[in-house]
Amino acid sequence: MKTVRQLKEELELNGNLTQLMDVLKGIAATEFWTLTRKRTRFTKFMEAYEGFFEFINVIGAEHPFAKEQGALGLIMVTSNEGFMGGLNTRVINAALSYPGANAAELIIIGERGAAYLEPLGRKFMDFPGIPSGECYESALKIKDFIMREGLAGKFGRLVLFYPRPLSFMIQKIEQLVILPCTSLFEKKKSEEKPAESIIVESPINDIIEYLVETWIVQKLFEVFEDSKLAEFSARTVHLEESYQILIEQGKGMRHQYFGGLHELVDSEMRDIYSAQIVRKKTWKRRATGGGP
Repeated sequence: MKTVRQLKEELELNGNLTQLMDVLKGIAATEFWTLTRKRTRFTKFMEAYEGFFEFINVIGAEHPFAKEQGALGLIMVTSNEGFMGGLNTRVINAALSYPGANAAELIIIGERGAAYLEPLGRKFMDFPGIPSGECYESALKIKDFIMREGLAGKFGRLVLFYPRPLSFMIQKIEQLVILPCTSLFEKKKSEEKPAESIIVESPINDIIEYLVETWIVQKLFEVFEDSKLAEFSARTVHLEESYQILIEQGKGMRHQYFGGLHELVDSEMRDIYSAQIVRKKTWKRRATGGGP
């Protein structure tokens, strides 16, 4: 049986944790909506970028990134933040369920994801998690790795797995084919915009390589921000669940605390009443000469 003091300490701790959860939940929700408002810039960039392929024909070009050949690589984007509600596990399980994953080169982003993957006994390349506000810098680092390893023949096919928020409450694990860049090379030249006046001075492979680098950076940047959005929404939902649990626990603790407090007060009142009766009887015996 817990004492009233112990119940009071637990009630105060519960109140502090509840306030902390409420603050953390508010921060995660604010970060989600702030980042959501920036998402339109990706659409504008890709519209302008893809317009370039209306002038340059790269279909049929001989380049390692234009053909589906070589080993398979799988990239998993996980989060280092807490209160993720199993989102990292879903990303890793989706990647390991991909056809050919048993023999694939595994690349994981995020220390928590690497810690989950390590006990499975699979070899993998790991990168630090994506800090908030550093999505573009992280995209550049991963792009350099992809270009170096891809051109070296380490993998010719590369698929990326990451969480994307379908709504504030729902996150879906998506996959994106990075290599080969089929969606990039299959762009059609527009018949309404003749390119006779375009002068191509650089070798077509150099142009392709530059375009691929730019496309990979942009896609990674977009994926990392989507992952952050999923992280913020998942964390908010998980914190809200924890917040509600603490609220319910607090109600039970208050009931126990005030019940114990009432019992303590009743017990003390009975003790005081009993002591008063004993004193009165003692005084009465002394007054009548009955001894102490």
